[in-house]
Amino acid sequence: MSADRIPTGIPELDAVLRGGLMHNRIHLLEGRPGTGKTTIGLRFLIGDHVDDARRLYISLSESEEELHAAAASHGWSLEGVRLFVPDLFSPHEYGEQTIMLPSDAELSRLVGTIAAEVERQRATLVVIDSMAEIRLLAHSSASYRRQVITLRERLTRAGATVLILDDLTAVEHEYELQSAVHGVITLEQKDRAYGSARRLLKVVKLRGGDYQSGWHDFAIERDEILVFPSLIAEEHHRAYTPRALASGVAGLDDLMGGGLLSGTSTMVIGPSGVGKTTLALQYALAAVRAGDRAAYFVLDEAEITLKSRMIDRFGIDHATQAPQGLFISRINPSRISAGAFVWRVRRRVEDDDVRIVIIDSINSYLDLVREERTLLMQMNELFSYLANMGVIAVVVGAHSHSLDTSREPDALSIITDNVIALNFNQQGGLRNKHISVLKKRHSAHSHEVREFMLNEEGFSIGQPISAAAASLPAAPGA
Repeated sequence: MSADRIPTGIPELDAVLRGGLMHNRIHLLEGRPGTGKTTIGLRFLIGDHVDDARRLYISLSESEEELHAAAASHGWSLEGVRLFVPDLFSPHEYGEQTIMLPSDAELSRLVGTIAAEVERQRATLVVIDSMAEIRLLAHSSASYRRQVITLRERLTRAGATVLILDDLTAVEHEYELQSAVHGVITLEQKDRAYGSARRLLKVVKLRGGDYQSGWHDFAIERDEILVFPSLIAEEHHRAYTPRALASGVAGLDDLMGGGLLSGTSTMVIGPSGVGKTTLALQYALAAVRAGDRAAYFVLDEAEITLKSRMIDRFGIDHATQAPQGLFISRINPSRISAGAFVWRVRRRVEDDDVRIVIIDSINSYLDLVREERTLLMQMNELFSYLANMGVIAVVVGAHSHSLDTSREPDALSIITDNVIALNFNQQGGLRNKHISVLKKRHSAHSHEVREFMLNEEGFSIGQPISAAAASLPAAPGA
């Protein structure tokens, strides 16, 4: 941790801020009511992430009882945090005078009271909640800005690192507060058509300091605040020896011209029920049998279905009662953000050292990012990250017609290294399945179309079938 940075108590937010808030500087945390400002402010002050800090929470909008209740709702204690609630409406605080407007006199006195309390307590970490009450006392933007600058100068001289909260309820948001402070963090909450609301934050400015720009998803849990920094693939690298992962099914490895190379991405496409998940899990099984680990992110299958498909073939880890070597993460697309999902993938890669990551299915993942219209950009960044870490990516995509790379999710096949296509064909009144490899970027592959047969052991690859019997999607661009 840099000596000129103060941790916020939220490690991933510190990562976005490149170490934390600027020491002895004034920072603005702004957002509409309900976006999480008070919760983040409380988290900044509690805990032992800053040694020998004198903590002060100045509340202009909530009572001490309400603040204790808010902290308790997250399982936190405000022990060691001094609370100060100025009386905004006591007439004896403001003597009669004839030089200033009454509102300006009240504003000046209130700012002086806040600064004097910080100086008296010799506080080093301060939260002021909220500036909306201070703004109400100002008769103009100019007088408000003057008092904010006065407060900034006094608190800076006092040696405090300050987080001031603002709820953006002013009729005209003129950015006078943003321009007067050293750093600004903006919070937003977006409702989705279905499911939980999405919380986001971005650093607008950090005067004299570096930070990661852009929007970042975050979540408020019962006992913690989780921030999910947007992925920058070029910041993540590790040394690895390239290896090929064979599936262990001879016919499939023949079609692929060998195994999947470390750091490559593969898309398995086909209509529902054709066996895409079974094929993807075969590669996970092969990795586990080779002594590696695999991560399976499932967005479609029900838990009972998972237990009935190939999972038993991994064996059971008796210590965890989970499949041996396979980390299964059940994802509910309506309750998670795209940033949180990518963060879970990163944790499997960086904490559990998995060799292969399977996402099933990309259609459901598309629902996470549909409003952003950024599927290709996000998946390209994720594929680049996994490639830099030497991890194999396998994504499962459902489609019923010819491959159309102008539409999502089929467009994803353009940026993947390999494409395996499964489909149905009809012969003699029977509906059979077949498999082909449409693309393999790093080596030659077979152009045959072969029978694909599901069985108790998973699947097997049969004989080549005629082109007339197969209904193949067009090959994507390389």
